[in-house]
Amino acid sequence: MDLSSAQVIGAGLAAIGVGAAATGVGNVFGSFLEGALRNPSAADGQQGRLFIGFAAAELLGLIAFAVAMIILYAPPAVAEVEAVAAEVVAVEAPAAEAPVEAAAE
Repeated sequence: MDLSSAQVIGAGLAAIGVGAAATGVGNVFGSFLEGALRNPSAADGQQGRLFIGFAAAELLGLIAFAVAMIILYAPPAVAEVEAVAAEVVAVEAPAAEAPVEAAAE
């Protein structure tokens, strides 16, 4: 598989968290409305917790979106692999020449 296609697949998998955050926000507001309809006098006391739950769920969605964008727009990793391969060749080259010099003496 090409590294650029793996990068797009990884960004898509990371973006699943945005949908999960939308589900979480719906769950928070749905639970609040259910509780407020059962006991309207307690709804004012729970409104602060509603906004805290909304902010926490939305924060997770924003973090998932940021991770997806970082993965999607990160520079390709091909250059790093070539650099590591060049270092391996440079490290192995003197070891290959050492026996030849010892045999010449």
